[in-house]
Amino acid sequence: METSLHRSLKERYGTLGGGRCEVAVAGFRIDAVAEDGTLIEIQSAGLGNLKPKLRRLLPHHRVRVIRPIVLRRVVVRREHADGPDLSRRRSPKLGSLVDAFDDLVGLASLLPDRNLSVELLGVTIEEIRVSRRRRPGFAVVDRRLDAVVDSVSIVLAADLWNLLPLGFPTTEPFTTADLARKLGRSLPFAQRVAYCLRLAGAVETVGKRGNSLIYEAQDDVVLMR
Repeated sequence: METSLHRSLKERYGTLGGGRCEVAVAGFRIDAVAEDGTLIEIQSAGLGNLKPKLRRLLPHHRVRVIRPIVLRRVVVRREHADGPDLSRRRSPKLGSLVDAFDDLVGLASLLPDRNLSVELLGVTIEEIRVSRRRRPGFAVVDRRLDAVVDSVSIVLAADLWNLLPLGFPTTEPFTTADLARKLGRSLPFAQRVAYCLRLAGAVETVGKRGNSLIYEAQDDVVLMR
């Protein structure tokens, strides 16, 4: 079922921007078509699910994938989906645009395509929950857009560095262990970051340190930053 968040973003990039929503192209249903003809796909779940569709579309169409990343949420509890609010509270869980690397691994092999761009939107939302007997004790029945507070567009390999803290890319070679320490994240997460950077062409492998690959940012990427 389409969420209010998905519908709001579809209209934002479609009809509200002078384009259209729900358009059939090459046998696929496209969320929106922008005024300049760019195909818009809103994807709140794993980006890898789009790969078969993108492989068919990219040789002939410009495609822009919009991935909302929830930075903050207000949890609204109800007895029924369309009932009155029983409570509202701000969730202590915070998101970050760097979290997008968990999903970008699904499209890493397509990121260098000149017809593909990915826009990561940092959003705040209201999450509507209703009680149920099964764990975790509630079901999410809708997500509503509150505001768009940040965005990063991934068009070139160098744009991936904009998701990382200042100081990246480093001019020094690094391993995923080095990356994990700098990010304050787990080693598996750092490995996903390195995987995306390598397949997009933002880094290359230049050797090994023990069992760990050593990565180095491409010279043209460092100069652009």
